[in-house]
Amino acid sequence: MHWPAHGTTVRLAAKHADQICKGFKRAFDANEIVATFFAAHLGHGEVTTQEARSWANIHVVADKTALIASLIPLYADGWVLGEVAGKYMLEEIKKAVTGGVIDWDTWKPGNAAASALIKPSGGLQKLLDQRAITIQGVTKTKLDRIGTVLGNALESGITPSDVAIMVDQVIDDPQQALAISQTEMSRAVSVASRNVYETSGVEQVEWLVAEGCEDCQENAEASPIGINEVFPSGDTEPPAHPNCMCSIAPYMSDAPTDQTEE
Repeated sequence: MHWPAHGTTVRLAAKHADQICKGFKRAFDANEIVATFFAAHLGHGEVTTQEARSWANIHVVADKTALIASLIPLYADGWVLGEVAGKYMLEEIKKAVTGGVIDWDTWKPGNAAASALIKPSGGLQKLLDQRAITIQGVTKTKLDRIGTVLGNALESGITPSDVAIMVDQVIDDPQQALAISQTEMSRAVSVASRNVYETSGVEQVEWLVAEGCEDCQENAEASPIGINEVFPSGDTEPPAHPNCMCSIAPYMSDAPTDQTEE
């Protein structure tokens, strides 16, 4: 079975990645981080990479306001996409598509995303409520990377001004922002589509592996499972890991097929 909205999910994630990247740039000040680190450690002996990471996690205070806010429109767009794609999948599996063919290459959430935020449904509200926890996790990853740069730079004798450039490159990392955006967009889409299946009476779902997502093959092989059961990865729906772009589809053993009698 093919998940029709994969390309749309990637496209929307790319749009929101820019705001996540801007959020990181507002969260950290490379010059201040480097100046504080060197003032605390220069001339005080060797500093291991792990010690530098620990220092960064303890002493670098991030302003996460913009990062947390960046997930609001992302989750809204993903939620609407998940609902639309989920309903489309149900119609397709029943061979009763009534809404016409959707052009997923140009599809946009439009005003539906804003409407969803006025009175968020249970699943969307839960995603919104967990934003701070999500950002805490990705921020720790960023701080670990900053600490690694600081520790290596101090050991190599690199000047603070050059280290500040290196740290700024870690902060302003479009690829990491895209990975975060894709992961969280996948989460919103999957939670929304699963909600559609559950409210529509679907009893079983199957895991659709995205291209290159080899880690999730075991989930696909275990499919179908009960909609309230857990896949081998420990998840009820994607993502199973960072940058996971898999999907779940409704499974109906008695659904019509494309086969015709000769």
